[in-house]
Amino acid sequence: MQPYIALALGLTENGHQVTLAAPENFASFVEGFGIAFHPLFGNAEEGMNSPLGQSVLQTENTIKLMKYFFKVLRSIKVPLRKSYLDGFDKVDFIIANLATLQITSAIAEKQNKKIAFTYFMPPVVPTAEFPLADFDFLNFPLYNKFTYKLAYTFYWKFIKEETVEFREELGLPVLKESLIRHIGKQKLLDLYCLSPALIPQPKDWDENHKITGFLTVPKHYRENHPLDEISPALNNWLTTGEKPIYMGFGSNGVGNTEKFVSILNEIFTKTNERILFCTGWGLFENLPVHKNLFVAKYVNHEAILPKCKAGIFHGGAGTLAAMLRNNLPVIIISFYTDQPTWGKIIERMNLGVHIPIKKLSFDKLLAALKHVQADDVKRNVAKIGQQIINENGLENAVREIESYFNYRI
Repeated sequence: MQPYIALALGLTENGHQVTLAAPENFASFVEGFGIAFHPLFGNAEEGMNSPLGQSVLQTENTIKLMKYFFKVLRSIKVPLRKSYLDGFDKVDFIIANLATLQITSAIAEKQNKKIAFTYFMPPVVPTAEFPLADFDFLNFPLYNKFTYKLAYTFYWKFIKEETVEFREELGLPVLKESLIRHIGKQKLLDLYCLSPALIPQPKDWDENHKITGFLTVPKHYRENHPLDEISPALNNWLTTGEKPIYMGFGSNGVGNTEKFVSILNEIFTKTNERILFCTGWGLFENLPVHKNLFVAKYVNHEAILPKCKAGIFHGGAGTLAAMLRNNLPVIIISFYTDQPTWGKIIERMNLGVHIPIKKLSFDKLLAALKHVQADDVKRNVAKIGQQIINENGLENAVREIESYFNYRI
């Protein structure tokens, strides 16, 4: 959510009226920044922590997790579509996310409203320069382009039934091609809000595809947000010992929580490391009680990360940006979607270590913690962190959006 909050604030500062639509459980977080909120049907956290959601997470299987995601969307499709339609009625232009392409693109077409797309994941736009994420077994132009075509085929298989059904419901023409090809012909603005220092923009992209830089909530907006207050207990813990390691998985579901509890117990038994553990959406029970452990649900990254020495997290792009901006070497424990790709990128650039969740153990984590404290890793992180700060990703995205919508105040 935070990159979209940053984008909403950037557009608002330029005089635009912005409504941010998201699952209803994000209302207080969004409204705490003074942004108008439109609830989309469903509670993402409840879905992740339902018995079925937890059982799927326990498998630590990416394909099963993606199937579950689409199954949940299909199960609530009627009220979800209505909530989108209600939201679109309030606005002139739409900025949407790939995850809801089959819904948002259809409504925009029906209402004849201009739409742009934003992504916070490695690119899915075909290029000869590198293969699609997770297909990096080879790297030459013909193979690289083929990987995108293959992924598009599988993606269309996942969304075809719902796309056809919803377009028919709206009275739109029957598609004679895949939705991806249909959208591609329209040359819609396609913003990848991630750092070109990590993924440079391919030279063979069309003009409507852009890599802008990460979107960051300006610091002055964070100071008075009710969810960003630092408790006296946390502030005291931070100031009464060496810099801790941040560990947290945000809105990423965690199935095998017992594995993490066991690893934490070993850390406190065998090392003197201090851990700030943020549970986020995870349902962690029986966490150890120890002077070197502080447990919180969430913390303000901008205020807390400068007080830490390393970050252990799932590999979400927004958290990765926050870690690198604050000069923290990282350990990515990847679960699914784009997370393994970010893990490979940070290892290739020597900014940290990647451990897939299935391979996580105390010994691997301990070795990773030693590695990320090496001087060469710290130098690389400091260099990339400064590049990310200087990219002005938010300003770039706002400028591209205003130019595309031909709407500048």
